[in-house]
Amino acid sequence: MADEDLTVVPPAPRGREVLAWMGPSIIWMISAIATGELLFTPRIASLYGYSVLWMLILAIFFKTVLSIEIGRYAVVTGGSLLQGIRDLPGPANWGVWAIVLPQVIVAVATITGMAGSASSAIILVLPGGFTAWAAIILLISLALVFFGRYQGVERASIVMALLIIVALVTSAGIVFPGLVPLAAGLAPALPPDVVFSEILPWLGFVMSGAAGLVWYSYWLTARGYGSAYYSVHRRGGEEKVIEEEDLPDIAHLSRGEKDHMRGWLRLMTISTTVAAGIVLLLLVALLILGTELLRPEGLLPQGPEVTAVLSVLLGGIWGAPGVWLMILAAFFAFWSTLIANLDGWTRMLGQGSIFIARQARAARRWVSMRFYRYVYLIGLMGVLPLVFILVRLEPVTALAIAGIIEAIQIPVVAFMTVYLNRRMLPIEFRPSLLVTVLTLSVGVFFAAFAVYYIATEFLS
Repeated sequence: MADEDLTVVPPAPRGREVLAWMGPSIIWMISAIATGELLFTPRIASLYGYSVLWMLILAIFFKTVLSIEIGRYAVVTGGSLLQGIRDLPGPANWGVWAIVLPQVIVAVATITGMAGSASSAIILVLPGGFTAWAAIILLISLALVFFGRYQGVERASIVMALLIIVALVTSAGIVFPGLVPLAAGLAPALPPDVVFSEILPWLGFVMSGAAGLVWYSYWLTARGYGSAYYSVHRRGGEEKVIEEEDLPDIAHLSRGEKDHMRGWLRLMTISTTVAAGIVLLLLVALLILGTELLRPEGLLPQGPEVTAVLSVLLGGIWGAPGVWLMILAAFFAFWSTLIANLDGWTRMLGQGSIFIARQARAARRWVSMRFYRYVYLIGLMGVLPLVFILVRLEPVTALAIAGIIEAIQIPVVAFMTVYLNRRMLPIEFRPSLLVTVLTLSVGVFFAAFAVYYIATEFLS
């Protein structure tokens, strides 16, 4: 139980205070805006037009459901989803291995792709080569995350993200073709010329990939949602692995604290839904712009021309001012995503390594979380992406590899979350049967696309 002078679950914010607590959802939204949204959606629109609208809506709906359920676990327990996965029944840490190993590949590929995409914006403004700028951007980002000096980039990126969302939605309204073409895209049918190596990365990254879904629990607990308030304020926000003794005793909450917990769950649900709604609005706008402006010209965002092609989305309507706004917004979107990913993966992989290492060392506290974060930051997400940048791995190719793995891993995260919420949470905070079925449907939806991809790409 908590110290007597420390409330385990304080009252949830109300009124204007709610706005100050929506940060985790906004950061979560911003962290993926440059992949599934800004990069892959216009590309998919150029290839398939409005015929994929039904996939988009289902993907956003299902990921919102899963995000809320991951948030449920974090808010109620005060710990990260990976902490719960560690305690799944069966061989020690099997769930951690199932999450961490694929994410090693995803991390390297995504960091490589994001650095290259940010470089594609820089080369339109400053002299220098695509490869050189990608390497420079990666090194600067590593330094900012290493020293924890990236808050300015986050703030600027949030402002630019809101600005570009307004600009893109307004532009989509100008070229809007009417409801009939969009309505045709609501019919659940695959495009006749569909290539699943294009569709699956898009579905994997849109709104948030498997890694981003796990990170959401970190951001909620770091902010102090629900039971995490206890851990954050008792430990003073110290960056370390959360052990069982660090977590509050949620099995013996008072009636008042249970009411407070329900308030936190409502706040998390609302903020997550608002963020998802903003993402959906942006995605539909990008689908319209890509279909109306890129598809007729056969333009695809790829290679060093990623940002140059994306600039058509605004430049085709607003002229030179639109081009410059898109270049600036794309750079900040790609750069902020790169930094958010560096921070998120070092936290997740670092915590996973601690769990595994302590299994081998009989739970001795022999290496700190900070040590593992820096090892992954410099080694895995520093040296390896730099090598791939120097050998000129094409950004969209790197991100496609990462997106496919993300899509395949989402069912794993969904099924684990269902088990944890149905078996590990106090009965009054467990999801209803309907919510459980919906969360299982998330896994089935993405598993169906993954199986179809594997069957068509490797077994046919």
